[in-house]
Amino acid sequence: MAATSRAIQYTIPSREDFNKLSDEQKTRVGEAFDLFDSNKDGLLSYEEFRFVLRALGFELPKPQTYELLIRHGQKPASWPLDQECPPVCRLFNLSTTQAIAGSLIRQRDPREELRRAFRLFDIDGKGMITQDDLRRVSKQVGNNIPDADIVAMVEEFDASGKGGVDEDEFLRLMMSKK
Repeated sequence: MAATSRAIQYTIPSREDFNKLSDEQKTRVGEAFDLFDSNKDGLLSYEEFRFVLRALGFELPKPQTYELLIRHGQKPASWPLDQECPPVCRLFNLSTTQAIAGSLIRQRDPREELRRAFRLFDIDGKGMITQDDLRRVSKQVGNNIPDADIVAMVEEFDASGKGGVDEDEFLRLMMSKK
């Protein structure tokens, strides 16, 4: 009985989810791809692909990323046609990266994304965003908001008067903007 080898089949993922993203989201995916395509060949290695996903806010476990590589990674053009290409040598092009990223973005839980954003402000883990937190973030992004505006923001959205905006208030505020 002859031994059979399991050939890895490259499949093209659907771009349906990517096509439903906002223009801003599509641009972010493209920018992340361009940033991590280190040799500017229009292809990402496995590690570059993981960096793109991380830049887009996804910390996929290696086995899950490896599965994407097996299913959607393509052989390098220079790979001999008659030889099997191991998964770690396979590459992701822009279209495949867009399709995968689009699917991941569309599967996100918006409340969990907002909780992550909240934690970016509340770096001390005190359970609220204070005026000091807003000042710090304002300076970090180079947008020095006047102190009177920071005070007014916190006072307006601090429903219970505790001196800061807690996570529930933050979620209500941000969900009402959608």
